Amino acid sequence: MYVQSLANKPPAFYAALLVVTLIPLYLGSYQYRLRYHYGGADSSKGARPVSTDFVGDWLNVHVVQPFNPSPIATYCNSTDWHPNLVFNLENANGGIGNIRGNFIDFLFFAIEAGASIILPGMASRSPTDISNVWADRAPFDMMFDEEWFLWAMGEACPQMAVYKPEKGQKMADALPGNYLPRSRRLDVGPEYSKKMYLEHLDEWLKAKAGFNPDELTLVNIERSLWEIDTRSLPLGLRRNFGQVLRINPTVRRLAALAVETLASRVYTHIDPRDAVPRRAFYGAHLRTEADARNAGWLNEPNTNFSAQTDAYIKQALKHKLKVMYVASGNATDLALFKAKAAAHAPPLIVTSKLDLLPPDALEELKQLTWDQQALVDYEVLQRCSVFGGFVKSSFSYNIAITRNQWLEDEGRVTRPWFVTHEEVGVAFDDGISRVLGRDGWHEARIPRGMWP
Repeated sequence: MYVQSLANKPPAFYAALLVVTLIPLYLGSYQYRLRYHYGGADSSKGARPVSTDFVGDWLNVHVVQPFNPSPIATYCNSTDWHPNLVFNLENANGGIGNIRGNFIDFLFFAIEAGASIILPGMASRSPTDISNVWADRAPFDMMFDEEWFLWAMGEACPQMAVYKPEKGQKMADALPGNYLPRSRRLDVGPEYSKKMYLEHLDEWLKAKAGFNPDELTLVNIERSLWEIDTRSLPLGLRRNFGQVLRINPTVRRLAALAVETLASRVYTHIDPRDAVPRRAFYGAHLRTEADARNAGWLNEPNTNFSAQTDAYIKQALKHKLKVMYVASGNATDLALFKAKAAAHAPPLIVTSKLDLLPPDALEELKQLTWDQQALVDYEVLQRCSVFGGFVKSSFSYNIAITRNQWLEDEGRVTRPWFVTHEEVGVAFDDGISRVLGRDGWHEARIPRGMWP
């Protein structure tokens, strides 16, 4: 009788029954992915052979991989290219967080305009006053892998010529003044579209005396930071575009050596083939340097030395991590943090690149600029098990956003900004990266404007 009654039900009934049946299965599988989002078996239990080339294997892995040029190529193919138009990024400056943002915004604006580019350089920081970021000039490869960039752009966007004038060589006289591209923050308003940007550029060019579209035109581009609504773009474009920039391979090698020593010295299991290793070590960005103090950043709630270190220790213990790799340009505060962690109950180990690099590599590190030395930390922290950073730091946010993309690639969907409704003094938390403090400007700009 029951079977017969079921047979007489309308099709909508069976569709609803199927949905009701599948929902528990979906929720169960989703929760499994939340708990075991790293994928595969635990390598610490011998699921794969032990690495015999730690440094080589570590260097072969990137947090967001593989790089797929196709979505970028699709976007480049939709552009109307102008061979005589060449963009030059005039005044990128700051540390890796800002420079990376300046460069990627610049590349995106050039692609939408159909312009070729001069390989971008940057202002460099004074070795005696780190707050003076305009002390000198530095080439692209001070921070980034030039060979990789040229290959990646050649694969993804062959229509764009990349010029690299020799020192003292000049291509042509640039048009007077710097052009500041019209924002592409569609999240702010529909008027910030590609069409409006190109009309704005066209008006600027036509207003310049001597402009001739049939002749080589060099335009100095004013730096911008997080001026593109990356979330309005195709997912593949957003995911892959930032990957055309990779850290200078010499610096990456120093990072690999530091992690190799960390694995051997403190006996924590780190498989160099894992982009984000499980239960290996905590990574913290202790942002208490002189420039942050002079800017008043440490006077705000949840930002001073005590607040940062208390939060990092608490987070490390929550994730049962007793080893902490700490990045800081403040040697005094780094030493204080070591003592504080060692005196904690239970005690924690705080270490840094200065402790971990072998003598020859340490000498190599000391020959680098302040910002290049920070790149070693940048590479290590991207691949820690759990990360803690600082809200006013683009360095911290770049790490958190890139790691969040890794989570998405692993199939874990998170709402890292929901934590602002649940906790005081936390701007971002996706389970493996946490950003301390609150700052309206950074929180308004970064979620949609920063490239992973």
